[in-house]
Order: sequence, then structure tokens, then C-alpha cells
Amino acid sequence: MHSRRLHAQRIDLRGDRESGSSPVVALDPAPTMKDVAAAAGVSRSTVSLSLRNDRSIPPATRSRVFAAAERLGYRTNPLVSALMTSLHARRAQQRHTVLAYVNCDPEFAPWRTYRMFVEMHEGARARAEGLGYSLEEFALRAPGMTPKRYVQMLRARGILGLLVAPLPKDERVLDLDLADFAVVGTDMSVASPSIERVSNDHFQSALLAVEQCRALGYRRIGFVLGRRVSERLENRWLAGCLFAQQHTPPAQRVAPLLPEETDAIPSALPAWCRKQKPDVVIMSELDPNGHYALPHTVGMVSLGLEEQSLGRVAGIFQDNRRMGAIAVEHLVARLERCEFGTEDRGRLHLVAGRWMAGPTAPGRGIPRSELV
Repeated sequence: MHSRRLHAQRIDLRGDRESGSSPVVALDPAPTMKDVAAAAGVSRSTVSLSLRNDRSIPPATRSRVFAAAERLGYRTNPLVSALMTSLHARRAQQRHTVLAYVNCDPEFAPWRTYRMFVEMHEGARARAEGLGYSLEEFALRAPGMTPKRYVQMLRARGILGLLVAPLPKDERVLDLDLADFAVVGTDMSVASPSIERVSNDHFQSALLAVEQCRALGYRRIGFVLGRRVSERLENRWLAGCLFAQQHTPPAQRVAPLLPEETDAIPSALPAWCRKQKPDVVIMSELDPNGHYALPHTVGMVSLGLEEQSLGRVAGIFQDNRRMGAIAVEHLVARLERCEFGTEDRGRLHLVAGRWMAGPTAPGRGIPRSELV
């Protein structure tokens, strides 16, 4: 039932003195959707769609309806709104709406060569199917494709939801007109335009890795990360490392190794290790089949464990499948709320990492049995 408004001029304070009855308070019924429709000069269904910010209603009409509702003091019933949201979700499942997986990789560097991105995509696709949607890949860098043609293709297919895959290497800008789409990005890569994103909490992950290394007895904790990767992640891993160092005795602090490119790390490790003498090294990622020129007593920890590394490499499990699934949940929510286009301040959802023990970091002074 809608709430009722109290009008002071209609309060009868006289009561019945002889019978001792209480004063009578007259209540006016709250304005209805029909009242808003009459005030705005539109139909009741138009009011309903406008208040849900449905893009099938012209912006000018929606604005007129919002103004009429505000003027009359109209408020939606939260229970009815929840019911309608549930019904709309069921309709979405029945029509099996397509979500676009926006792939920006060039043909010579496909995203499927990166296990992290594969896990993220598989998690997103499974969650989309669970919600009654299908996730289809659309390549922005396909032969003959341009950003303008890409948008036209999506519009022709009636696609409104875009899940943006991590951008290639150093790219930070998504060159697409997003005005007519609900958009969510996976990981931190899209810096412009401002969109909603889902990513690992890199700062928390770095602090957790340091905490677990200390629990294993390690004291001289080294940090190794490529500068370009660090910038892509808004320096959140590096910030966690530097913060942890502030709580480390000066004699135990290790200067981080930060070559420009990740590929330069293996060749730079030996000289850095001889100079800094770490007893454990925390790296952005470790190849479980790789070989690293470090003493066997130096522990090795990864900040980005993939599923194939579990049980073989110690470090932080980001759970890429879960990140992909959460990104789809936020994308579907944007669709149901009719939130299209970019934002003044893009929302960033952070997923905490989990520590996973492994033989690459058995404890201070104990030789590791992997990555040798």
C-alpha cells in the first residue's frame, strides 16, 4: 500500500467533547501512477517505462515524467519494484539475450594464448548462461572492422550489453562509442573512457603475500615487477610492496627490481639477487614450468596464480573465473537498471586474492623443489 501524506489544513482538532472521542485526522491518498500520467500528458505505461529509465522512451518524455512525479511527490512501492525486477529478469532468461564479449586483441596476439584470460572468459560465459544470457565474442580488430562498423554491427544484432576483455599489453583506451550500451570491463586495463570494472584487489594481494612470507620465516622479501605491468594496474601491487616495507626494519628492506618490461626480468634477476640478497622473491607471475637463475634456498612467490599453478607454485590465487562471473553479474544488473553509456567516475569492484601454499616457498632456508 502506498504511504499517505498528512495535510495540516484537514486535521479536525475538535473531536467529540461529550463522548470523549479523539481528534479526527483526515488523510489524502498518495499520488498514483495514473496521477503522474495525467500531469505529464502521457499514458500509464509510459510512466512505468520512464521511471525505470527505459531507453525506448525519448529522453524529453522521461524528463517530463520525472518532473511530474517529483512535483506530485510520487514514490514507487519498493515491494512492487522488487517484483517487477524479478519478472523482468525472468523475461530476460526466456529470450536468451546475447551479451557481447569485446575482444580488442590483434590477430597475431590472440587472448586465448593467456591462461588467465581464458579462465576469466570461461567464468563469464558460465555465469551468463546461468542467468539466461549467452556470451558471444566480437573481435574489434577483425579484418576490415572499424569502431564505427563495430557499433553498427552490435546495434543491428540488438545487443545492448558489452563485457570488455582485458586490452592488449600497453593499451589503456577503448575506442568505441558506448552511448547506447551497458558496459563492464574485466581487469584494470580500460582507463578511458570511464566504465565499471571488476579486478583483483592487487594492493590486498601484495600485502597478503608479504604477510604469508613473514609467517614462513622469510625476512628479506624482494619484489619483482615490470614497470609497464605496474602502470597498467595503477601501481597497486607496487603500492602494497612499498607500504609493507614501511613496517619492515631498515636492515631487512630489499630494493624492488622494476625493469621496464616483464620479459627483462629473468636476465636481470641474478645480478639483482647477488646485490640485494633476498631470501624470498615475490613476482607478478611465475611460469610453473620455468627455470629461474636464483639460489635454491631463495623462495619464489607469484602474485597471479592461474589454475594450472595451484599446488606447484606458492602465491596469490586471483580466481579469474570468479572475476569473470562477477563482471557478468554487474553487466546484467546495469542492463536491468537501464544504465547505458560511460560514467563520470567509473565504479571499480575489487576481488580479494587468496594465499595458496606451494613448494616454491617452503620456508626460510629450506630448498624449494620447484622452479629449479
